[in-house]
Amino acid sequence: MYEQKPLLHARQAAHRPGQLRTLALDITPICNLKCSYCYAETFVKSKPIDLTVYKRLCDEAFEMGVFHYIFQGGEPILDPQRLEALIGYAHPESTYLNLISNGWAMTAERIDWLKDLQIDKITYSLDSGIPEEHDKIRGKGSHQRVLQAIEDTLKAGLLCGISTVVTRTSLYSEGFQMLYDFTLKKDIRFHIQIAEPVGKWDAQTDLLMRLEDSAFIEKLFHDSPTLSNGQKLIHRDIYGSLSSPNCPAATNFMSISANGECLPCNFLQYSLGRISEKPLSQMRSEILQSPWFSEKHESCICGEDAEFIEQFILPYAGQTKPLDAYSVFGLKALSPPSKPDEGRSS
Repeated sequence: MYEQKPLLHARQAAHRPGQLRTLALDITPICNLKCSYCYAETFVKSKPIDLTVYKRLCDEAFEMGVFHYIFQGGEPILDPQRLEALIGYAHPESTYLNLISNGWAMTAERIDWLKDLQIDKITYSLDSGIPEEHDKIRGKGSHQRVLQAIEDTLKAGLLCGISTVVTRTSLYSEGFQMLYDFTLKKDIRFHIQIAEPVGKWDAQTDLLMRLEDSAFIEKLFHDSPTLSNGQKLIHRDIYGSLSSPNCPAATNFMSISANGECLPCNFLQYSLGRISEKPLSQMRSEILQSPWFSEKHESCICGEDAEFIEQFILPYAGQTKPLDAYSVFGLKALSPPSKPDEGRSS
């Protein structure tokens, strides 16, 4: 689909530094798997916000420069009506649309349906090249279902990738190496998601990356080949620039939970409020008051920055999430942005 979206290409070329680039939308808190490390456990019992709120949100995000949407969950395809509505609100002819799926309920028919809705890419969760290791985390038979979904996605002509959660030990495992070889063979992107101390892993630090582990991933990124679509095989969310990595939270990326909580990142579970209550641009401006949310941090602050973890993760272990971002970071409420015609005399 990407090649067939000239409006997206123009919008991407016109994007300017300082503008928000990516918005992740949780379609539903419902999931058909129970992974041992799920970060979204925080919102599993939440009630999805009314769909009409998302139309206003996506229109505002479009004005802010957003050209990349990530649809996730839960498992997003478990609520097809809601997913279809949100895709329509996201200006699909002008934006890059990536859907994250565990692959369990994916079928060739559903992939064709997603293609008709102008989804550009489907990224599947795959945590090991060894079926038994993956299935131990996600459920028996899950590995084979993901492999079939990948084949069906490529056959449909959509972009495809895998997302793999890695710990400081699994990073060097045979299962990880097998995934690298698999993505190289299939010519698809290998998204590495480092362990984060949130959700079911709330405040757990024993599996987090050490400096040498992060350096290993970065070297792997630079050494990895280029895919036929021009992208590097290996990717992390902090690798938005080939010159220098940086944490994109709030600067380039924001996340909206299924119940409408606005977060600087889906792993940084500090709420700026509900999208039904305040404009996205106001909440973003308010979180950017904190020096933690700038492009100066070259690592994931939630999973790799020892100072951030010590100050903002560990003291809140066991507390109900999401936390109040204003209290945690000492933020001040700002006035809502003026509309273009406000303040003008008639």
